Amino acid sequence: MFKWDFEELKVQIGLYIRKYRLVSSLSQFQLAIEIGLSKDYIGLIERGKTNPTLEILVDISNYINLDLSFAILKKSESELNSLKIEIKELEKKFKNQNKRKS
Repeated sequence: MFKWDFEELKVQIGLYIRKYRLVSSLSQFQLAIEIGLSKDYIGLIERGKTNPTLEILVDISNYINLDLSFAILKKSESELNSLKIEIKELEKKFKNQNKRKS
């Protein structure tokens, strides 16, 4: 049986929130407005630098269609590395979409 490291869990959940926010074509600011939080707090969550309440995690997950149980399942290092690569690609795509809108 594995044991969780709390800091690793926060980072993993944050990565999934970032991914699904980007898949939803939302900026941190847009998500923050919808959930009633600050953009900075969303950033802290996505970087695993804060400990959001379960209520906040549920609100965010519901809004971006993230299965929170999936985000909490322990992932291997290679799975997390793949996720990070996918996020970088989504961030590029998101930035390009926003450039076209300007």
